[in-house]
Amino acid sequence: MKGYLVKMFGISLGLTMVVELVVAFVVWLGIKGRMHRRMKTERTSDGGRHGVSGVKDAFDHGSRDRPSLGSKKHMALLVVLVNVLTNPLAVLFCWLGRMCLPPFLSLPLELAVEAAVVAVEAWIYRSFMEKPGWGTGRPLLLSVATNVCSWTAGVALGGWIDLVVTFFGRMIQAY
Repeated sequence: MKGYLVKMFGISLGLTMVVELVVAFVVWLGIKGRMHRRMKTERTSDGGRHGVSGVKDAFDHGSRDRPSLGSKKHMALLVVLVNVLTNPLAVLFCWLGRMCLPPFLSLPLELAVEAAVVAVEAWIYRSFMEKPGWGTGRPLLLSVATNVCSWTAGVALGGWIDLVVTFFGRMIQAY
């Protein structure tokens, strides 16, 4: 049983980290590209009165209408830490739900747990918006996108992962 739980939590956390880091990077690039396009539009629409430095300062430090965007390293570290915090609890609640509840309640429970995880992660990302260099851009978008993709990957790849882990576990026992 101990080995099963370690595999369940470890593989889930590993898969979640990989998927959410990739999605977070894609979201980060999209937000950064959109912010640069907006800067170019503002630069040309004001007739050059504010110059590049005024727009650059608003981009670097954020403003009321524009969120500050942190570095890729900070984004990756924040995604990893948030997932270390939320993923084990989500996996535990879903596993206990599958063990204790009727099968037809499994999917609604998973969706409720994922909604709670999205809310907690968005709140944590939002709390880092005010810190220089740590801004995530759009915390709710980031949380929804990363969690939808990681949950979908877990559902789609769950059977294959179990098969591969079982195969390699038996191969190790044979030697």
